[in-house]
Amino acid sequence: MAASPLAETVVGFERLRAAGKIHRWGVSNLDVADLEELGPALADCATDQVLYNLEHRGPEFDLLPFCRARSMPVMAYSPVGQGGALLRHPALRAVAARHGATPAQVAIAWTLRAPGVVSIPKAADPEHVRQNAAVRDLALTAADLAELDAAFPPPRRKRGLAML
Repeated sequence: MAASPLAETVVGFERLRAAGKIHRWGVSNLDVADLEELGPALADCATDQVLYNLEHRGPEFDLLPFCRARSMPVMAYSPVGQGGALLRHPALRAVAARHGATPAQVAIAWTLRAPGVVSIPKAADPEHVRQNAAVRDLALTAADLAELDAAFPPPRRKRGLAML
C-alpha cells in the first residue's frame, strides 16, 4: 500500500530535520483525523495553523481539545475575519466600547482566551503592530464572553474546518 501524501510530507520534514535544515515543522488546516494520520510524527509537529475567529469556531469542538491534550499550540489565522463584517458586528462593537478597545483588539483577545491558542493578526504598519500588542492588557470578562457566545454560538457538533 502506498503511503499517503501527508505521510510522505512528514517523511520529507524528518529528512530536513535530520539534515539540520529545519528545527521544527508545523501544519496548516489539519483536523483531528488528519493529525492522527501523522502517527508518531505528531509528537514532532510544532503547531497546526487554522482559521479561527468568532465567525469560524469549528476548531473548538474537537481540534482545540485534541491539541491541548498533546501540548501542541494552535495558531489562529485571520482572527479578525475578512472583509470587515466581523468588526462591524454590534456585539463585538459593544464589548470593545466597554473596554475602550477596538473591535479588532477584542476579536484577537477572544482567540487568546483559549489555552494553547496563539493568534496571528495582520499588521500593516507599526501603529497596527502596537494596537495588536496592546491586546495582552485586555481581559475579557465572563459577561463579555457570554455576550459574544450569544452572538456567535460555539459549535454543538463537529464541523469541517473553514479555510481561506
